[in-house]
Amino acid sequence: MVFEELYKILEEMGKQKMMIGVTGFVGSGKTFFAKEFSEFLKEKDIDSIHLNMDVYNSTTRAERNAIISSLDKKYDSGWPRKAYVQNHDLIKEHLTNIKQEKSFSANGLCDPRTKELDFTMKFLFNEDYTIVKIGENENQYKRDNSWILCDGVKIMEYKEFFDCIIFLNAEYTTRFNRILERNKSLVSPAKIKDNLFKD
Repeated sequence: MVFEELYKILEEMGKQKMMIGVTGFVGSGKTFFAKEFSEFLKEKDIDSIHLNMDVYNSTTRAERNAIISSLDKKYDSGWPRKAYVQNHDLIKEHLTNIKQEKSFSANGLCDPRTKELDFTMKFLFNEDYTIVKIGENENQYKRDNSWILCDGVKIMEYKEFFDCIIFLNAEYTTRFNRILERNKSLVSPAKIKDNLFKD
């Protein structure tokens, strides 16, 4: 099993606390992988915290859809940077705080499900535990034996914060079909053309 092999590699690093980045192109399965691997680690008695870096997006779904729709009139090769803007300063601040075990909280983040900017997050470090609240979910983790899995397209921009980075590779057709399926489930789906995410 892939998770078992990956776990053995990571275990050989000999770290009780670890920051792991999971990255890949849009639709490569980053979030699914991070969630599943997080559950696997719990079976190994490792407290694993999953952080979807989409919470740092600073555009709503409606704003992204408007940018994608505008491509019908005039194609802009730089559209992903405009549609998927992230708060780089806040990401660096939070990753620094996590590495230094410094408590912090934030409001007005992007809800990974609705893409509205009304999400909250809190990391509270005390002597024995780390209390993490992401959205409505609050959990307590052992401070001396926890791994944090962060998934996002732009993980490589913050590679200095991670002990290990996992890159997921998937063929474009597979990724695009996943994007189409995801888009169908939205209340206001975007108009997605065949080659939109190929670059």
